[in-house]
Amino acid sequence: QCPLWHRIALGVGWAGNVILAGAVIVLSIWVRVIPSKYSANKMCSATLFLEPPPLAGSECKLCPMDWLLHREKCYWVSKEIKCWKKSFEDCTEKKSHMLVIHNQEEMDFIQTITKGTNHVWIGLNVTSPVRTWIWVDGSPLHQTLINLVTGLFQVCSTLLHNSGNKISSETCGAEFRWVCQKE
Repeated sequence: QCPLWHRIALGVGWAGNVILAGAVIVLSIWVRVIPSKYSANKMCSATLFLEPPPLAGSECKLCPMDWLLHREKCYWVSKEIKCWKKSFEDCTEKKSHMLVIHNQEEMDFIQTITKGTNHVWIGLNVTSPVRTWIWVDGSPLHQTLINLVTGLFQVCSTLLHNSGNKISSETCGAEFRWVCQKE
């Protein structure tokens, strides 16, 4: 009969051989898979470089997750409520600005995406000392598109849902949902 250390050495040897055989099998499979992935990536990148550049104006605009695309702009409607200043800050943190409405088509789209909400903060407020209504992008309010319903000492504005093109002035400390916009 063999000494004990021979049996231990034999057992360790067999265990080492099994582990080594397993490693060889895994590596051989891995070596076959990696080149196929690499060649697919190489082919994909070659295809990307072979494509002609897009024509001007034909780019595809992508919006961040949970934002809505409409006419080359991205829109995001909040689910919570905040005052105008906090809403403004939230849009800024999202690298966007509060909603600015420049045409009827945009107004109709906003009415659609804010359905079920009476008021939403928009990027229109009174600047001082001139006391004129200015959009957050610096453009003036054109009342041919929008009917502004103002109140005394109310210098922030909300879009009234299902009221045509009415915008209501509100106390800036009131809390409503808001809309952010990216160009």
